[in-house]
Amino acid sequence: MKTIDLTALAIKISGIFLFVLAISMIPDYVSTYVSIEKGARSVNVLYVIAPFFIVAIACTMLLLFPYKISNKLIVAADLSERNHSTSLYQLIAIRLLGVLLLFWSVSDMVFTLGTYLMLRDVTETAVPISALNYPYLVATGVELVFAIVLIRNSNRISTYLDEISK
Repeated sequence: MKTIDLTALAIKISGIFLFVLAISMIPDYVSTYVSIEKGARSVNVLYVIAPFFIVAIACTMLLLFPYKISNKLIVAADLSERNHSTSLYQLIAIRLLGVLLLFWSVSDMVFTLGTYLMLRDVTETAVPISALNYPYLVATGVELVFAIVLIRNSNRISTYLDEISK
C-alpha cells in the first residue's frame, strides 16, 4: 500500500467517524430546538441546524475527496526529504492530527456563535456574561492555534521527534 493510499484511507475513516458522531448528535439538536420552541420566544431553526450541516459537509468532503486532501497533506518535497517510511508516516500523522483539531475547533466556534445568536434572539437584550462559557472559548482558541502549529510546522515537529528518539 502506497503512502497516499494509506493517508486517503485514514481520511475516509475520519469522515466515517465524524459522520457517526454527527448522527449521534441529532437527538441533542432536536431536543434543543424543541426546548427553545416551548419557551416564550421563537428562534430561527437555522441556529440549531447550522452546526449539524457544517459537520455533514465536512464529512462529505472527507468521504468524497480523500485523495485530494491526501495530496495536500503529502507534499512532494516531503517525500524526497524523508528516507524512512516510518518518519513519513509520522509526518502524515502529525498533519492529520492538525487537520482533525482544526475541524474540531472550527466546529466548536460555529456552535458557540450559534449559541450566542440564539441567546441574543431569545432574550432580545445583550447576552449576559454568565450565559457564555468563556473558558470554553479560550480553550477553542488555543485548540485552533495548536492545530495551525501542527499543520504548518509538521516537518519540524517530525524532525525533532526523530532526533529525540535516537
